[in-house]
Amino acid sequence: MSDFRRKKLLHVFNVFFDVNHSGTIEKKDFELAIERIRKTRGWKESDPKYSETKDILLKVWDGLQQKADANKDGQVSHEEWVSMWNDYAKNPEKALEWQNRYMNFMFDLEDSSGDGSIDEEEFKSLCVSYGLNPQDSAEAYNKFTSNKTVDITREVFAGLWKQFFASEDPNAPGNYIFGKVPL
Repeated sequence: MSDFRRKKLLHVFNVFFDVNHSGTIEKKDFELAIERIRKTRGWKESDPKYSETKDILLKVWDGLQQKADANKDGQVSHEEWVSMWNDYAKNPEKALEWQNRYMNFMFDLEDSSGDGSIDEEEFKSLCVSYGLNPQDSAEAYNKFTSNKTVDITREVFAGLWKQFFASEDPNAPGNYIFGKVPL
């Protein structure tokens, strides 16, 4: 695996998964992410969208832990994370159920209007909520939409997702779907 691809994978690990910045991914990170999303969206705990989000993300955690937690310590380390995605890259068409669930969840989270497409404001809003720079997020959006000429539907997003996790090509547009990766 190239250093470039490793940096991409660790960017997602550190920004989107290791919410409490402990250096590992554990169930607590998912619980914190669920609360962050609930507050960002203004949902009450009784809101069905909150319950749905909680259900999806806890299933994602279960799948991630089963696949990546090689030493069964209840945490996913950097090395376990990278190794799991390296296995994915060998055959991205055979993604695990939790990986597809997370991909669809991220699309739905970004498509906050529910119109079936991710626009720049939706993308930037999500990135900023995870602490990324708005200007870098706008630049990333331009990269994966070919300067806004590509409509980011679920199908297009799925192709970009595969590029992000499997491609060694630094010029692949999918490299930017999680914001600008610091290299």
